[in-house]
Amino acid sequence: MKTRIVFTLSICLLLAAACAPAPAAGPESWQTYSNPAGFSIRYPGTWTKEEVPQQAGDMYQTVSLKGTEGGVDLHWGVGFGGACPQGYTTVKVAEGELPACYSKNADGTELWAQINKELATTSFSAEARTNNAQQASHDLVLQVLSTLSFSK
Repeated sequence: MKTRIVFTLSICLLLAAACAPAPAAGPESWQTYSNPAGFSIRYPGTWTKEEVPQQAGDMYQTVSLKGTEGGVDLHWGVGFGGACPQGYTTVKVAEGELPACYSKNADGTELWAQINKELATTSFSAEARTNNAQQASHDLVLQVLSTLSFSK
């Protein structure tokens, strides 16, 4: 009888462990992207980094960081700015806050654009977005932005 109870409990524990969601990777498993223009950012190890080819006429370069939750595009060069009819908010970065043009779509996805900063030798701009309306995606994208730092 005792063996049967131990066996049953063992099976239950194994099933519970198999059905439990995998723990989210913490910032200690994140990667760092550093750019010689004078900025760096940390992002989850599950995200990918893509250097976007420059198009004819582009006066800037882009690196895109993407995950299932959303992404952050980093641009450096010239030609940033524009109107923000939705209105500005601020986003937290490593050394304080930067203004951002914020919008929320009907499906609940969010976009923070025109996150601009003048660097010593070039201009910087970023945009961040969620891929779904989940609070966890919102929080993770803003957490990634909060690691953005500038060295020049």
